[in-house]
Amino acid sequence: MEARDLMTSPVVTIKPDATVGAAARLMLDNDASVLPVVDDAGKLVGILSHADFGLHPRYRSTTSNVYTLLGSLTSPKHLEEVSRKVSSKPVREVMQRRVFTVNADAPVSRVAELMTQNHIHRMPVIQDGQIVGIITRHDFLKLIVSD
Repeated sequence: MEARDLMTSPVVTIKPDATVGAAARLMLDNDASVLPVVDDAGKLVGILSHADFGLHPRYRSTTSNVYTLLGSLTSPKHLEEVSRKVSSKPVREVMQRRVFTVNADAPVSRVAELMTQNHIHRMPVIQDGQIVGIITRHDFLKLIVSD
């Protein structure tokens, strides 16, 4: 089995100049936990996951303390303030720039090995320099329960 047989396609992507708020809306609208970030030529330049929202080191000073943001010391007003600040930031400021990828013809065993070794949960699939799919842990679960 090859990556193309397991991947989810098509992939919803976003541009680096889009806002974090737009990325969050796109993720919610498409039930996605990750957005590959592509430039105008369609080249993969980064990846944005739900984990990058607001908990990114660049925003820790905004929240003063990550646990305060999520804990009992947080007021509704504070949450709204932090949300406004984070949502207006460009994706390029919070995206992960180091992205592991595989070719569409890579064996699924190699994909699993790379994901495990690098502690990643999602891997874009590339063919002819363009993103054609993405493999997530969820896709491996589907493989496990398939006939």
